Amino acid sequence: MTIKAVPVTAENFKPFGVMYEIDREHMRVGTGGWKAWTAPGDIMDDKCNIGITYAQNMPFKVDSMECHNPTQEVMVCGNKPIVLAVANSTPYPQAPGADPASIRAFIINPGQVVVINRSIWHDACRSAVDDGEECYYYFLARSGLEEVDFYPIMGEPVEVVL
Repeated sequence: MTIKAVPVTAENFKPFGVMYEIDREHMRVGTGGWKAWTAPGDIMDDKCNIGITYAQNMPFKVDSMECHNPTQEVMVCGNKPIVLAVANSTPYPQAPGADPASIRAFIINPGQVVVINRSIWHDACRSAVDDGEECYYYFLARSGLEEVDFYPIMGEPVEVVL
């Protein structure tokens, strides 16, 4: 099965979590050429830590996913868009993996942030730049969690294309 990644919106991401647009109208500007924008308030309900992931480019196949029952997870792209694959199916451990028929893929652009709900299956993001360029993105999750494993999806891998 092949699915097409679609631009994320607050409406189409609602079954999986919340999408925020960074407030680009109210920025801080400093000497030395920097600008800073912020989210429109708190976006997670727990103390969290931050991680960074190296992501290769499109297309890719989703063959495994992870599922966090005790925490949300925030995904923030850097200067390049990323693609996030999610699945709203029975969470772990009630199901041993995500249902491939429920997998959807979203393009997250710089200035957009998604907060994945607890118990939503998700893969690592990939670079949405289809030119061989990898990228980095940032994620936040509740502090103090044990490492979460990726579990094979319950069926054939799902190819994600732009």
